[in-house]
Amino acid sequence: MRKLQWVVSFLLLLAVGSSVVRAFESPIDESAVVKTGNLTLLEPKEIIVEEKLLHLTLDGDYTHVYAYYKMLNPGPEDRINLGIPVVYLKESEFYGLAWQEESFFAYQISDEQGMLDVQEYMDEKPEIVILDGKKRDVIRKWYVTEVNFPANGRKEFVVSYTVRNSFLDKDSVSSFFPYYSDRLFNYSFIPSGGWGNDLIKNFKIVVDARENLKNGAVIKSLGFEDFYGFGGLYIFETQNFNLQTLPELKILYDNSAALYTELINAYQVRKENIVGLQSSSALPGHAPANLLDSDLRTAWISGQTGVNEPVWIEISLQDFCLQAVGIINGLPVSQDTYYAYSRIKRLKIEIELDEYDYFMDKTKKVLFEKEVELEDKPSRSFNPVAFAPFVSVLADLGQSFNQAYRVRLTVLEVYPGTNQQTCISELFLLGYKNDQDFANHDQFFDYEIAAYPDEFFEDAGEIFADPDELFDYHE
Repeated sequence: MRKLQWVVSFLLLLAVGSSVVRAFESPIDESAVVKTGNLTLLEPKEIIVEEKLLHLTLDGDYTHVYAYYKMLNPGPEDRINLGIPVVYLKESEFYGLAWQEESFFAYQISDEQGMLDVQEYMDEKPEIVILDGKKRDVIRKWYVTEVNFPANGRKEFVVSYTVRNSFLDKDSVSSFFPYYSDRLFNYSFIPSGGWGNDLIKNFKIVVDARENLKNGAVIKSLGFEDFYGFGGLYIFETQNFNLQTLPELKILYDNSAALYTELINAYQVRKENIVGLQSSSALPGHAPANLLDSDLRTAWISGQTGVNEPVWIEISLQDFCLQAVGIINGLPVSQDTYYAYSRIKRLKIEIELDEYDYFMDKTKKVLFEKEVELEDKPSRSFNPVAFAPFVSVLADLGQSFNQAYRVRLTVLEVYPGTNQQTCISELFLLGYKNDQDFANHDQFFDYEIAAYPDEFFEDAGEIFADPDELFDYHE
């Protein structure tokens, strides 16, 4: 489990100091591939590319590539070598082929007769590129086939593969939430020597982003200016495409909505860790149990109108290390339900949990409390498939592994709804089952009230992208 891997790092950093802990950030995942490229002649030949169709399907962090070529040999019969260039991070050679194979796979080159034999060759010298503002060593590998080209004849080729797009995700022990970088599909048209003066007579690119857009992705750039699109399909068409004029196609997109949603679902508290759930009041059919039922169509709705009397919910936990708390404010399944009930504008959160002193080898129970102000998110930005941007984060405890006992939310102010009753669709208590086996330390419990550091309490706007942007390209 990713969170548990940070325990050792967390202990070491505590010995150095809290300022170091907050600054510590390390990569947790990245693709071994920097870019792929055009089917290329490995030595200059007067072969003309009459047609090319490049069909790209975005699929989460991956792109499925299908490229069709129709070529003409205007000269005598010849035997030629064709290859697909793939640029890898040089570290991938050190860490083994498995990293490369999970980043570039299912590749094949075919002609009219069927699949061709493909050999792999590595360039002798690595190169240096700038990625994420840092110099990185890369090395180019070629996937090569050899074919006979008839005199004054034509041949058709199909190249297909799946590539994990370039990205670099990072994590810090000071936050439960990792940083998910933008995803980049980078396709190079050079080196491309010998393709009939580097021209493609008829060229078409189709980018199918429908599935990614449905899952909350945001297309930031398609690289070329002349794409036109509809319904998540983007098309570029031209004649006499100059491979030297536009050397690379770069598709940049934000996939963090889906990734954060996956993270939240993975670390949500389990039923066996909940020993109590109560509220100040509830409408019939809208009990506090709806907060933790994993159903975004249900909600807890207070039986009180306004906040003249205390409106609160409280959850008791066992054997659980709490790392973050968040809610889906209101009932956003439709615009009518969202604005019918009051959404929370300001609340106080209280978290009762252990605090372990590694130097004194003892544990004490503390109560952290903080007032949090929440943004009133527009209902149209809610995507039930990728709901993370709609989550308001109330507390981020970092990569903590202290056992939590109780969480209490007290409503202080609301954005009024027409029914004047406060509503929360879902409550997220994120962490993991406490597997630590500490000695009996009841004698060390000193009940304290502590002010929680401001940087550990953030609203969703500081962690997630603007939800309005998530639908800029949605159907």
